[in-house]
Amino acid sequence: MSAFTVTIPSDIYKTLAAHVRADHPAEACGFLRGRNGRVSGILPARNTAPNPRRDYQVDVQSLLQALLWEDEGDELVAIYHSHPASPAYPSAVDAANAFYPDSVYLILSLQQPHAPELRGFCLRPEAVFRGGAAEAILRDVPFEQVRPGLWAFYLAPDAAWSGPEPRPLAEGIAFYLVFDENSGHQPPLVRLVSVKPVAITIQL
Repeated sequence: MSAFTVTIPSDIYKTLAAHVRADHPAEACGFLRGRNGRVSGILPARNTAPNPRRDYQVDVQSLLQALLWEDEGDELVAIYHSHPASPAYPSAVDAANAFYPDSVYLILSLQQPHAPELRGFCLRPEAVFRGGAAEAILRDVPFEQVRPGLWAFYLAPDAAWSGPEPRPLAEGIAFYLVFDENSGHQPPLVRLVSVKPVAITIQL
């Protein structure tokens, strides 16, 4: 799915927002179905993450149900989750867990409870660095530990790249570099995940 406008009917948006508020202060999560970016249904899921106030993990039953939508002629248009106290922008953990590049990732932030913000993004795995390439990145890039064993680096669209040349992605594209030190690989595999905004329209 390329970056385009995702259109959400107002009643589905209200259901999504109600789910997010009901699960607060935990992160809520779920799926939106439809075709060609036009949403026609919502499937609220259970967050089964060990620490649901900081992370989300969709329950397996809901995920399997959403993956069957293609057999019914629909698409998994979007995967949504909430940020109870942080902006509507993908975190390093969100990028590390982005395994569905054909779906849009929606984030509803309750950082301002009376003015929730909904934003959409394509989180696309662009490359995996191994061996010497991974070693060069690990040597030159200032990673930070974001969860036990999970390390990440974020580069904003307008920021200068100070790591090994060439720059992993073109200027103007935000991205994360992430690696799991407990993956069993030496050096660890470094994943490159691009972050591209997607327009969201609430249809009245």
